[in-house]
Amino acid sequence: MNVPNLLSSVRLLFSPLIPYLVLKENYLLSLIIILFLAFTDFLDGFTARRLNQVTKIGKILDPLADKVFTFFSLLSYTFLSKEKLNPLIFFLLLSRDVTLIVGGLILIRKKLIPEPSLYGKLTTFFVSLSLITVGVLNVYGAKFLLILASFLEVVSVALIILSWVDYTTRGFKMIFKE
Repeated sequence: MNVPNLLSSVRLLFSPLIPYLVLKENYLLSLIIILFLAFTDFLDGFTARRLNQVTKIGKILDPLADKVFTFFSLLSYTFLSKEKLNPLIFFLLLSRDVTLIVGGLILIRKKLIPEPSLYGKLTTFFVSLSLITVGVLNVYGAKFLLILASFLEVVSVALIILSWVDYTTRGFKMIFKE
């Protein structure tokens, strides 16, 4: 177990706390955990590259941890909190991720490891910004952030669709390249 894989494991373990905290209306702690887990996402990728600790298990564990973190965060801030994200983001991302997981399993069975894409990373970044903005709205009620939240939601939806098309196209190319 290296540092990047440990950080991904932390994201997997702590992500289910988010909906619990939101249900208890502890929005500040849920926001702190989201910020912390988002930071671990950045940190595990950075340390994996910087310390040359990129592993096959890490290439699977990191995106899995990202999906679990994003799922619990979106579930919480789409359906359980007082200020909510647009449900389209949750359903599109869930559909995209199910497609990616199925495609990823097919690729792994063929001994192919899919690589992350720029569109996927941008999607994660903008969805995370959307979550943080809604988290701040829940904690502080800063209504001036509603315009920013709406903008981030539109960008997130566009990037989810773009990354879905990109990953699907790249997956088919990998499968049929053999």
